Amino acid sequence: MERRHYGIYWCILAGTLILLCLLPFQAPLVHTSRGWFLQPMFGSSVGLIVLAIFTSVRVIESINNGYLKQLKPLDALIETISGCRTAVISSILFFVYINSLSVLGFLLSTLLFVTTLLWLCRLLDKTWFLATLGTLTMMVLIFRVGVSLWLPDVWLYSLLPDNWADFANQYL
Repeated sequence: MERRHYGIYWCILAGTLILLCLLPFQAPLVHTSRGWFLQPMFGSSVGLIVLAIFTSVRVIESINNGYLKQLKPLDALIETISGCRTAVISSILFFVYINSLSVLGFLLSTLLFVTTLLWLCRLLDKTWFLATLGTLTMMVLIFRVGVSLWLPDVWLYSLLPDNWADFANQYL
């Protein structure tokens, strides 16, 4: 019989419970007369609660199967992380991507992020790179020109001359 690995469920449950505890500080209540369901924390709290419930089922199953008796916490953590290394690397890259948006801008940050993911998946070739450039160009045109969604000025573009910085902040 194959041995079940429950470490990932314990990590997900711990992360979910921590995020649920931090939720009131990250998404404060908005005073509105339109209804409680429009609160910023509503959607994320529903998702986290559902995740906690379904993960708890696996955690309870692991307790019933005696997972805690054979548990060596450090070994279990290393085994869990090594088994999910693609997800861990992708999460770290996404964190870097989100934090680089205000420094490099949407176009450059997204191009670097998607190209890195394609490279990690061994799919980076001329076709996928051109598809990425085409998709990003269309997204910029749709959101910047069509919808008129503007983002704050980017630090990198402040190093350019004023005319170029204005153009880059508008379209890149």
